[in-house]
Amino acid sequence: MTGFEEYKEEVIADIEQTVTRANCQPVIFAGTGLSIRYFGAPNWDGLLERLVKDCDGLEEEYGFYRQTRSPTEVGQFLAEKYAEWAWSDYGGYDSDEESEFLGWDEELFDHENKRDIFLKAKIADHIRKMTPETVDDLAEDTVHEKITLDAALREVKHLQEIQPHAVITTNYDRFFEAIFNEEVSDDNLLDDDRVGSAGFNRDEEIDPDDIPSYRVVVGEQVLRTRYRNIGEILHIHGSVSNPESIVLTEDDYHEFNNRRRYLSSKMLTYFAEHPLLIVGYRPDDPNVQQVLTWADEVLSDERSITEDIYFLQWVENAEEENSYPREHDIKLDDGGHLRVKNIVADDFGWVFRAFAEGDELAVDPRYLRSLLAQTYDVVSSMSSGGEVVDINRLEDVATDVGELRTVLGYMEGEPGEVPPIKFQHTYRPSEVAEEIGLDSYVTLNREILDQIEEDRGVDITAFNNRYHIAFFEESGVEPRRYSDEALDLFKKVKDGQDYSLDIPEERIPN
Repeated sequence: MTGFEEYKEEVIADIEQTVTRANCQPVIFAGTGLSIRYFGAPNWDGLLERLVKDCDGLEEEYGFYRQTRSPTEVGQFLAEKYAEWAWSDYGGYDSDEESEFLGWDEELFDHENKRDIFLKAKIADHIRKMTPETVDDLAEDTVHEKITLDAALREVKHLQEIQPHAVITTNYDRFFEAIFNEEVSDDNLLDDDRVGSAGFNRDEEIDPDDIPSYRVVVGEQVLRTRYRNIGEILHIHGSVSNPESIVLTEDDYHEFNNRRRYLSSKMLTYFAEHPLLIVGYRPDDPNVQQVLTWADEVLSDERSITEDIYFLQWVENAEEENSYPREHDIKLDDGGHLRVKNIVADDFGWVFRAFAEGDELAVDPRYLRSLLAQTYDVVSSMSSGGEVVDINRLEDVATDVGELRTVLGYMEGEPGEVPPIKFQHTYRPSEVAEEIGLDSYVTLNREILDQIEEDRGVDITAFNNRYHIAFFEESGVEPRRYSDEALDLFKKVKDGQDYSLDIPEERIPN
């Protein structure tokens, strides 16, 4: 075994242990590096260079402006130049034309728009045209020269399998929507006229296929969401879906920095409760420094390195390196430093796969987001005498608000009425196996669950019931959880005692 193979095994084991211990999906903080890797998106300087080249009236090369200006200053300069260009064209506008003049949308000339709207509209148009609509649209001639199309597709597949709690990104493009929602669609965007965090009409029954796995939140909408959610792609620097939201100029960054403490408070719960994978950035990227400054706020003073933050760096021919530093010291916005776990790789697939293989955490976020949103609506409307009980059939209640009311046990009657029986499904398969003295959940499946099915003709893991609960998808079933009643049942089966299944006949599917 080579030094790199040993390094990979150690990193994989560490990631899986961290994710399993956290008992929740990780959060991904992703930068432009992934978009460059998978479809040839420009970096910041590359984007500004293209904008300089495209701007009518600018005679100098990008380097001329960049020598004396920071990227945000170049952005501010270009915003004014694009506005001058657009308004000089507007004098020849023909009102009989349907919507455009010389490539400008007529609506851009509304006097209420900021002058930078012309520059941002061009950015949005440029990035939209080059961003794949689906993962299947990736092409050999657009993936980075250091990776093959097949390797890119494998990496994206493993990235999808992570099913992160949230994706936080400073990217303007919408490629993460293509990855996690299978296609780029405006239907996935947060709409203030629809239910705030669920993305669907609260008064209608919901077809699960109509719920996007990840709801897209752009710019200031991150600050306006009513409550913390699961299954979100947070474009904290804006998105091409809303050109006005793009953070590019000096004025934009000044405004963004004014909102930082509010955004920081939104992010703290993510960093306090979830493993964090940072990918697609350089270690000295200001965005990395900023997000780790937020994360540092929830760490205790005595911790010199975080146990749950991983920084993934691309290193060409990583397997040929002489050493593999396990930690990286990153400078923070406030002048301090934070040591994080460091991963080097030229193939990201094995890293993504390790984050996806924690202890049975692959949950389709759309059901959890639907459940959370509808629970919020139902419980917030209850009277003080309402009784709330534990949830039994999660998949059902996640798609039907009427079923949710029934299962929660919300009763309009007198306070103190006895609520329906409570179901507790808190044990993971590995924990059940340990509790009843088996070596693994594999043995539980083979020696206990198979025995019950043989004895009673019922596979209790095939549907939600008092012993077992899970989310059901065509691709598989995860995660499974078992109740205290299941423990008692399994112990009887293991010890050869008489037992019965307390499940109504009508609840057992064919």
